[in-house]
This record gives sequence, structure tokens and C-alpha cells, in this order.
Amino acid sequence: MHPAAATPGPSSSTAIVVRSDVSEEDDVPVRAVFAYGTLRGDFGPEGDHWGVIESTGAAWYRTTVRGYRLHQEEGLFYPFAVQTGSLEDVITGTLLLWAPGEVARRAIARCDQIEGFNPHRPLHGLYRRAQLEVELPPAAVADSVDAGWLDRDIEATTIRAFIYHQLQPPAAAGKSILSFPGGDWLASRQDSERSCC
Repeated sequence: MHPAAATPGPSSSTAIVVRSDVSEEDDVPVRAVFAYGTLRGDFGPEGDHWGVIESTGAAWYRTTVRGYRLHQEEGLFYPFAVQTGSLEDVITGTLLLWAPGEVARRAIARCDQIEGFNPHRPLHGLYRRAQLEVELPPAAVADSVDAGWLDRDIEATTIRAFIYHQLQPPAAAGKSILSFPGGDWLASRQDSERSCC
């Protein structure tokens, strides 16, 4: 059993963006993804829509990220984030976290595939991928130390995470773009489902 499989629970802690200008060329391996749509750990009873959490043994934690705004094109079942740089813009989602090494590399490659992102052609997909330095929720630090993912002697308070985003809302012919000013697509979706039935 993967260490995180025993501790993949929600946490009410909040992660914030410490830096959003982290270069992808930096040599620190990324082993986390901030997910705000169908990859969210709390998307459904089984976790994310795609089965990534279950198949990779990810741990996940509820978080928020500032500097992005959330939208959804009418008729599509998934949202997209647009970077604004404004601290007033907040997105709610989950931080997906993997053990260092091959597990994280494979899991992130799977997320890249789902999002249509090719790291060798980063400007040619629907989504771009940015690196964020994110404050770890206290539960994530404790779980990662317990699982052996972090050294007890190191006070790890931040981690690099990827976020998938679009450059701007697409100009879809005759389709409207929904905005989520509160930044929580899943809560809006669940509220909408409850009100219609």
C-alpha cells in the first residue's frame, strides 16, 4: 500500500501562493498539483473524476490559491483558471501530493495527459502549466512526515505545485463564459444540481 493511501483525507487548512513566478527550469522536482475542477480530491465519493488519486496513492488537502480567476465555457463539464495576479482572485480546490520520485513523475504525467499539456510543447495545448510555491497545510506536513516523504528534521512549510490554466477565456462563437467569483467551481456545481432537482 502506498503511504498516502492510508491518509488521503480532506483538511480544512488553506494553502496560499507564496510565489507564482517559479521557473519550470528550476531543479526542484514538483510533486504536487493544485486541482480546482475534475481532478479535485473531493470531486466525488471516490475522489477525482479520473481515478488519479486512487491509482497513484495521492494524498489531498483542501486549499485555496490566490491570483487566479475561475471560469467555465457553456456546455462543457469542466472549468478553467485564468491567471490575474490579483490577490483578490481566489480559487478553491485541493492540493494533490505524491511521494517524491517516480510516483510523483508518473502521477504528474497522467495529470498532464488529462489536461492536454505536453511539457515538450508547452504552448500548444488547451492548458498551460505554471509552477507555484504553495504553503503546505499543517495536516499535509504531518502526514508527509509520518509517511516518510519529509525529513522530521526539516521544517517544510512550502512545496512546489503545478496549476493548469488558460491564458484568457476563449472566445467561443455564440457560447457564454460562466464566472465563479467565489472561486469554488465544485460548490457552485453542487448547489446548481441541488436547486434543479
